[in-house]
Amino acid sequence: MTEAIGAGFSVLAVDDEPNIVSALRRTLRSRGFTVHTALGGAEGLKLLDAQPVDAIISDMRMPEMTGAQFLQQARLKMPDAVRVLLTGYADITSTIEAVNNGEIFRYLSKPWDDDVLLSVLHDGLERKRLARERDQLLALTREQNAQLQAHAEQLEEKVRERTRDLQTANDEVGAAHARIRADFQGTLKVLSTILEKRAGIPEGCSRRVAEHVRKLGPRVGLQGDDLQATVFAALLEDLGKLTFPEQWLTTPLHALSGRDRDEFMQHPLHGEGYLMSLSSLRAAGQVLRGLYERFDGKGLPAHLAGEQIPLGSRVLRAASEYERLRSGCIETRRFSHDDACTWLRNGSGTRFDPKVAAAFIGVLSEAANATPTQTIAVADLKPGMVLARDLTAGIGVLLLSQDHQLDDAMIRRLDAFQRRVGKDLELLVYRRAP
Repeated sequence: MTEAIGAGFSVLAVDDEPNIVSALRRTLRSRGFTVHTALGGAEGLKLLDAQPVDAIISDMRMPEMTGAQFLQQARLKMPDAVRVLLTGYADITSTIEAVNNGEIFRYLSKPWDDDVLLSVLHDGLERKRLARERDQLLALTREQNAQLQAHAEQLEEKVRERTRDLQTANDEVGAAHARIRADFQGTLKVLSTILEKRAGIPEGCSRRVAEHVRKLGPRVGLQGDDLQATVFAALLEDLGKLTFPEQWLTTPLHALSGRDRDEFMQHPLHGEGYLMSLSSLRAAGQVLRGLYERFDGKGLPAHLAGEQIPLGSRVLRAASEYERLRSGCIETRRFSHDDACTWLRNGSGTRFDPKVAAAFIGVLSEAANATPTQTIAVADLKPGMVLARDLTAGIGVLLLSQDHQLDDAMIRRLDAFQRRVGKDLELLVYRRAP
């Protein structure tokens, strides 16, 4: 690990032995880190009052203040810093104290391996960055919800003041809600694309799973809010993989070692945890939780069997497994459509709900009879036309989602966009609304 992984990051190294501090300084500076040092806990705390840092490395055994005590107080001053403990002796009690009170990210034995230390810092800072991005996304969602709430209140006030225009106002509210739903779903699709890139999933896989769910759900009794939650779960299936190591993300599931595969299959639980605080997506998290349950009761995490498994989870498993077999995410080869359907049949009653598997195979067989489509230039677009697939620009940049209904304003924006980028757009639209 020779690249400048520390560029833009600062680290505080604390140890009562000057030679240890010097060694840490050399190692970290050689990788681009800005390094601050202290020869004890008290000096380290004083430095934190004046200088924010991204990571803290502390020895455990120091006079006057142990590493556990120092990291506990450092957490109060710098809660977002990645904390790493160095210990040169086997003291389980002190190590547990540091983990519990100092909330350390990792502890390493002395003498340490430079590559391991740098890898730990890289992982911790990457997790910190991802958490910050997640918080920004959540903050943006809260801000948008507040704006939508304010907009709804304004509409309600207009209705009270203008009773003679009640029907017109209701129509406007309905249209606004439709746009809000479309924007929300579009936001989820963009987020899904980002998650796919992070998780090493072929672009569009999650959106295809969501489309399978949308078609399959009503065939087996999944409707309304439950169907919508399952569609959202399909788009966010890879959310729980954000902190996984790169090796897991680039290796097909069944090619992972036993322990790695078990850890990997915890990602639905991680995803549920991320969504738990979002009321609009909490139900999607509950669907995700049951992704790896099996109809025969041999799945994870709760070993549910049969109809104990939520219907949405049963539908999502069949749709996701089909699409990810096709994409090479499960086995070391990409399955053909026929091979994937055979997999569904062979797993009926064990991996999959037999009713769901049979219905899904029926849905897939009807794909050849889908609504006819046509490719059309922006100049030939008409209001009311509906997109038959996502419209993207560049590499994975989503402009409009499938099933978006075009209006005059959007057609003008598309024309302006293609003029600005100097490239003509072509859109796949339905010959008639689906």
